[in-house]
This record gives sequence, C-alpha cells and structure tokens, in this order.
Amino acid sequence: MTEELEKKLRSLLPFVRMPGRYVGGEWNAVVKDPSSLELRTVLCYPDVYEVGMSHLGLIILYHLLNEAPWHGAERAFAPWPDLAEALQREGIPLHSLETKTPLREFDVVGFSLQHELLYTNVLGMLSLANIPLRSAERTEQDPLVIAGGCGALTPEPLAEAIDLFLPGDGEEALPAVSELLRRLKRDGAGREDTLLEVARTFPFAYVPALYRAVPAAHGGERLEPLVDGVPPFVVPAAVLSLDEAYVPRAPVVPAIRVVHDRICLEIARGCARGCRFCNAGMTKRPVRRRSIEKLTELAEEIYRNTGCDEISLMSLSSSDYPQLEELMNALNERFQHRRVGLSLPSLRVDHQIMHLPGLSSKVRKSGLTLAPEVATDRLRRMINKEITNADLIAGAREALDNGFRVIKLYFMIGLPGETADDVRAIGNLACEIARLRGTNNRKATKINVSLSTFIPKPHTPFQWCAMASEEEVRDKRELLYAMKLPRTVRLKFHDYRMSFVEGILARGSRRLFGALLEAHRRGCSFDAWTERIDIETWREAIAAAGIDAAHELHRERSLDETLPWDHVSPGPSKEFLLREWEHARSGRGTPFCGNGAGKCNLCGVDPRLCEHSG
Repeated sequence: MTEELEKKLRSLLPFVRMPGRYVGGEWNAVVKDPSSLELRTVLCYPDVYEVGMSHLGLIILYHLLNEAPWHGAERAFAPWPDLAEALQREGIPLHSLETKTPLREFDVVGFSLQHELLYTNVLGMLSLANIPLRSAERTEQDPLVIAGGCGALTPEPLAEAIDLFLPGDGEEALPAVSELLRRLKRDGAGREDTLLEVARTFPFAYVPALYRAVPAAHGGERLEPLVDGVPPFVVPAAVLSLDEAYVPRAPVVPAIRVVHDRICLEIARGCARGCRFCNAGMTKRPVRRRSIEKLTELAEEIYRNTGCDEISLMSLSSSDYPQLEELMNALNERFQHRRVGLSLPSLRVDHQIMHLPGLSSKVRKSGLTLAPEVATDRLRRMINKEITNADLIAGAREALDNGFRVIKLYFMIGLPGETADDVRAIGNLACEIARLRGTNNRKATKINVSLSTFIPKPHTPFQWCAMASEEEVRDKRELLYAMKLPRTVRLKFHDYRMSFVEGILARGSRRLFGALLEAHRRGCSFDAWTERIDIETWREAIAAAGIDAAHELHRERSLDETLPWDHVSPGPSKEFLLREWEHARSGRGTPFCGNGAGKCNLCGVDPRLCEHSG
C-alpha cells in the first residue's frame, strides 16, 4: 500500500465501529520483510476480527506457515460495512493486517470456511481486494484463491469462486501445498499448470475447474474429471497423531477483546458418539487425543507467552476425554495459584455427570451447558443419542448441589419423525428441571432453553432428509409458547432466516453460486449477524437465479440420487451412512466407537487413523 493510501486509512479509523479491529501490531504477531520471501500467503477469515481471532485453526496455520523462513503468512478479516464502504469510497483495496499489503499482491489468498453464512463475505472480501469473483476470469496477475475448513467438504456453491479447495486438516494440507507452490513459482509455472500439478499431486486437493457436472443416472449431477490424472474422488487430509501435530507455543494475543479470549487447548479431535445429525462428528472421525503430558507442557508454555487467565479444554466432546479428571487435576495444580481458571465447553449428559462434584471445583461456574438435543427417548434412539431424561434430571440436580445456578439446554426442532408431543416434551422437561432443588434447598435461577432448527447436513445419515419449512417451525414454536412456562424458563429460538440460508447453501450444487453472487450484488453480507440477515433479498436472489428453494431444501432426496457433495469422501462411507439412516428410521441405536465391546462399526474411516477399525 502506498504511503498516501495508508494515510487515508489512518484518517478513516476514528470514524468506524471498533477501530481496534484494523490496527494490527499485536503481541506475538509475525512481521517479515516481503523482499526476503519466496511465497506470500494471506489467511482470510470472512468475519470480523474478534470472531476470526477466536478460531484456533486460523492461528495454528498462521504460525505454522511462518515457521518456514521462505514463507510469509499474514491475516485479513472482513471489514464491518462502515469501513467496507469507506474503503470503496476512498479507493483503498482490502489489505493484510501485518504489512497493509493489498490482498491482490499476495501469491495465495486463503479463506477459512467455518459455516455457510460466511459465503457472501468471501465474495465481499474478494470484491474489496479487486480480485475477480469468478476463478475463470482471473489472470496471471491475480493470486490463487484457496479455501479450507468445514465448507471445503461441501464446496460446490463456491466452486466458481475458489481456485483450489483443501478439505480436511489444514496442518497436513497447507504446508505441503505451499512447498509445491514455491517450487512451481520458482520454475515460472502459470496458473493453469500450477493448479493441474497440485490436483495431480495431492489426493486432498480439489480444483473445481478441472471437473464438469453431468446428469447422473438416478437424479442429480455427478462430477467427472476433464483431464487425466485428476482423481474422481477427493479424500480430505488428516492428522495422524495430535501429540505430533503442530501447536503454536506463542500465539498472537488479540488487540481487543475477542469472542474466546483464552488459551485454547485442543485435547481431542473427532468424536466417537455417532450422533446421526452431527456433520462434525461424522466428518472428523476418528477420535485422536493428546496426552496429559503434552497438554500440560503446552499450557505452561502458552501461558508464559500470552498471560491469559483462562484455559479452555476444547473438543467436539470434551467430556469423552478418558482421563479428564486427571487432566484437570494436573492443570489445576499448576495454575490455581496463578488464578488461571479452567473451562469446559459442555459436559455429556449421562452417568459421567455424576463426577460433577470432582470437576466443578475446578471449573468457573458461569453456567452449566447440556445438550440433550431432544426430550423423548424415542427421538433420542433415532438420532443415536445415548442418554435418558433420568440422566438429565440427575445431572441437573448434581449441578445445583455444586453451585451452578444457570443451566442452559440445547434442543433441536424439526427432526424427521418429530410430533407435537415431542415438542411439548421439551417444555415439560425444562419445567421439571426448574422445579428441582439441590441438597442446599436452592433452585436454579435460570433455565435457558436454546432451540435451533434441524438442518439435514451433508455427510451424515440424515443427508437425504427434508428440512422443515418456516411454517412448520413456527407451529412448533407456538406449541411451546402456548404452554405458559414459568418465568425461570427462558426460550430462545435460533433465527429461522439464518437456518434457511445455511441449509440451502450447505445442500446446494454449483447452481447455487448464481444465487450467492446475486445476493452479494444486492448487498447481503454478515449473514450470521441477526441485525444483518436480509431474508427477502436472499429469496429474491435465489428466485432470480432460477432456483426452486423448496426443491433444494424441503424435499426428501432419493437414496440413489447423486448428491452435490458425493465427490468428497471425508471418512464414513456412503454405505455406512445408508445403514445408519435405516437404523434411525427403525429406532435402532449404534454403539459408540471404543465402547469396550471390541466391535468396529465398520464406518469406512481410514484404518491408519482409527484404533477401533476392524
């Protein structure tokens, strides 16, 4: 960026919301001399700074890439609309945080796609950077636009915008691809040759331009390679051992308060539970855990380098960590005298919650979060959630005995096979918990009931299901309101507008890019923010693109239909998902992995990763 543009930028910051988002210069940030580098990458999180800086994956990749002396990695976040409008007005291109370099001057622009409501921001950031929105329109002067994260497992709605998707664990994929890009750049390779070489070299690399969609025999479209040597199926990258995986020992300390302002220790990756609605639980299989020794070593070093006063034990299912109490005892012994607290994302609602007295003394009691998902045993068998209402009641009582006064309950509505009685059972269960008293004769001060609309996510046994319409969800909501629950029970419904956009993008084919592009052109951005989501504009954009939303979202798909994400194989086989769907419809459970029975569920995950595979 020229000195004149930098001066203009500085003059804008006093007039925008939270200027601290844009200044950089944080403790532990890495700034390298661009002239000494062979490859430059800017890692983009398409949301505001305080959200992006709370994402552990971004911080891991940022420091990992910067370990190489020849590679420079910087960061960029989506500017809030006030600054975005000012940048456009003043002719200032979107730039990196570290050196204020325009994104278009990097070799690689990489996006983290953590959920579908970020997609309009991807287009917005490209537009602000003066990078053509369509891959086909980019020239040799434009950077390679790559994307990873959860969205890379269902890439088609963004296929026209992204040059290269890297699904799976980024610690495995991105450094390897970067090394190849460095060599190809040194050899003078052009864009097309570079992308072709990457696609032929790595089984986890997906270059959409090298595939075309053709009608499939039983409905839908299948993708077939356009050139030899490109694999028909993409297999996401996977870390084999968490103990050996890279962890930054001196992560960036944010300049302002962020959503998760603490040390994040990933104690395990993956989940053994097999909940049939859970995309992450299916696609991040199998479970890989870090040892207590490694975790305590990391906690000590990261604390010395950051000074954070809280340590969060992160995992899809933290309470499934087999030595959780031992880990918490070890961390508490080291950090209690330093007034560093421990936090758990949630505790599992089963017999393990009886250990709450031993755990709760080491956990800050801001509130206890439990995720029963549904309130009847029939639906729990369908979703393969191995708990009962008796477990939940016992766990809530233990929580009251041990000082918790606020209990948060997560439920879903709109699941296949759900009845009005299932919905009312949510209110009845919340009331029963509200009436509980602990041994100290105290009741909960609040029961916060959070209800989200079920979205049949790809790569799960429910991927063939229909999503409930807005009218159906409204009727279920009214059933609960009509129960006149006590004041201590507070209902909070996730915004259906967001669920609609998330669902249609999650389940869409390449045709959805037209709607996405139209929504962007009509001003949609920050769709995950309640004050920003504009459902009418989205509906108009979808219709303008010639897409029938009901056909995409509200119909049950044939079991032999080719699905838009079938060419990405994140672990469990389609045969396993079909078998689990049949078990769901018959109300039959599947034991969780590593349940002691010694029997593998034959889900199809890579046997190199799974200690239980048979």
